Amino acid sequence: MRMARRFAWAFTLVPAMAWAQGVGEIRVLDDFESTTPWQVVTSDQVSGKLRTVAGADGQAVCLDYDFNGVSGYAGLQRELPIEYPGNYAFSFKLRGDSPANDLQFKVVDDSGDNVWWVNKPRYDFPKTWTPVVYKQRHISRAWGPAPDPTLRHSRKIEFTIYNSVGGKGSVCFDQLAFRALPPQDDSPLVGKASATSENRDGPARGAIDDVAATAWRTRLDPAKPPRFTLDLQKPREFGGLVLDWLADEQASDYRIELSDDGATWRAVREVRGSDGGRDHVALPESEARFVRLTPLKAPDGRIALARIQVMPLAFAATPNDFVRSVAKDAPRGQWPRGFSGEQPYWTILGLDGGIEQGLIGEDGAVEVGKGAFSIEPFVVSDGKLVTWADAKTTQSLQDGYLPIPSVHWQHAGFTLDVTAFAHGERDDSHITARYVLRNTTDRPRRYVFALAARPMQVNPPTQFLSTVGGVSEIRSIRAAADSITVKGRFPVRASRSDAAFATRFDEGEAVQRLARADWASFCADGCARKTFGAIADQVDDDTGLASGALLYSVELAPGQSREFDWSVRLTGRDASAPKAIDAAKAQDATAALWRSKLDRVQLHVPPQGQHVVDTLRTALAHMLISRIGPRLQPGTRSYSRAWIRDGAMIGEGLLRM
Repeated sequence: MRMARRFAWAFTLVPAMAWAQGVGEIRVLDDFESTTPWQVVTSDQVSGKLRTVAGADGQAVCLDYDFNGVSGYAGLQRELPIEYPGNYAFSFKLRGDSPANDLQFKVVDDSGDNVWWVNKPRYDFPKTWTPVVYKQRHISRAWGPAPDPTLRHSRKIEFTIYNSVGGKGSVCFDQLAFRALPPQDDSPLVGKASATSENRDGPARGAIDDVAATAWRTRLDPAKPPRFTLDLQKPREFGGLVLDWLADEQASDYRIELSDDGATWRAVREVRGSDGGRDHVALPESEARFVRLTPLKAPDGRIALARIQVMPLAFAATPNDFVRSVAKDAPRGQWPRGFSGEQPYWTILGLDGGIEQGLIGEDGAVEVGKGAFSIEPFVVSDGKLVTWADAKTTQSLQDGYLPIPSVHWQHAGFTLDVTAFAHGERDDSHITARYVLRNTTDRPRRYVFALAARPMQVNPPTQFLSTVGGVSEIRSIRAAADSITVKGRFPVRASRSDAAFATRFDEGEAVQRLARADWASFCADGCARKTFGAIADQVDDDTGLASGALLYSVELAPGQSREFDWSVRLTGRDASAPKAIDAAKAQDATAALWRSKLDRVQLHVPPQGQHVVDTLRTALAHMLISRIGPRLQPGTRSYSRAWIRDGAMIGEGLLRM
């Protein structure tokens, strides 16, 4: 049995009780029987029109839009004054035949300057009528000068389709309603535990008593699996579970079900291949009184659940929130610093006037395209995994100003240099990354160099405009000796590795597996993947958090180094992996091309002012990389859009240089 519903953070499939248990009367704001109160709002050159169709109940209104090859938005707006109580919810029904553009729900105050919204990037529009509920906690301040960010009154309401992938489509709306809700219950998510089977020394209550030495213990009979039930005493909203298993006594496969009454159950998640220890299980926007855990498989036929915690809504409100929750329980360095509340820095990789760009972060991770997954380096030295947090990291640009960035790791046992650059033509471009691992000690050393493909952008989770940073789903990944293939992305061609693996999130994220692997035995017998347990070359993962890694066994004499590289297409019609290239020659050619563009105007200054000239030239390069053909824009992620002010400033800079 697979999961009962697609594992997603969409706020669309809501249990009936989530809407029914209100304190106020359900107020129908608009039944969409007519287009009359609604007006089409579009940006320049974007077209849109309204029409009525058969709805979920009576008539419905559809917005037909066409971006006509430009960026912007199309929407429908009407006046609808609303006074807001302390807690509330909007609901409506939705269906669409549309590319995965952004869906935005907005309310606007009397001035028209202050806007609150729910922004759903790259929305997967359902083909059939689907209920959507947005509660007070989902609606945030978008922009506006008002000093009080609290939504107390609004004048207008708007549904907007914002260009994310472009194209044209149709989105239909029906039965917009509003309801006052009771105050949100933030009391501890605790309850009473029971089980259909338990050992004498392991009662069910042992999993909720906060005593590390106690646990719910039982034998697992596959023909009649035991069931553990937690009664929260009343319906509660929550975001997921955290399960702690005693060593080697985990349920590797188990099912999670929810119930409102303890009689009728709905399956919401099935974990397969758990590697034990701590399991983080995202159940975004869940609401129930009863939580039931059914172990289905255990490596040794017995289980010991030391602790089960029901986590608050914030635990997995979004994919980024969930990864933050996971990172909080991991050693610093195993996850990108942006998920640990640290400010990350990054720079752009691209061509002059190219249509796609990558990023490289300050710690050496490379994002292979806009909104795409990243490839992050790790090194095993003295049998221990070394991350960016264990090394001193510095950054540089080739020649001090060329847009060919490098990240440098300095560690007691080695140095690692990471360099990335974009090359090729506008319609056939690539990113190439080079790595040089050097033994800086006075004796021969053995290392393992790892390149991990991870479901995260370099663009951090704090970025939310236009392109939301953070998680970039990987639902299918294949790791071969010389390639990594993520479904929906161009394949990566890499230096041939000694071992490769892919893993689902439930089995343990790739870097977690690297951290606890037995490196003493790696490559002692043909570089067998058994070091990492029962894992595969290719996996599918409904959580969207699959990962993989390429591993290189390296023996270096004092002062000796070894180089690795990979390439991936940024643009092009050829979906195959790039051919092997001489990465050093490609970098030299790219550097020569950028010198010819950036050195046309010569500026002579004293040595102490050279950094100012270098900064000016780098800024010029970034202007050229950020533009899309003739369209001048200030960035490629949150600010991937043309503005008159920014275009004027960029144009002035280009004319002068």
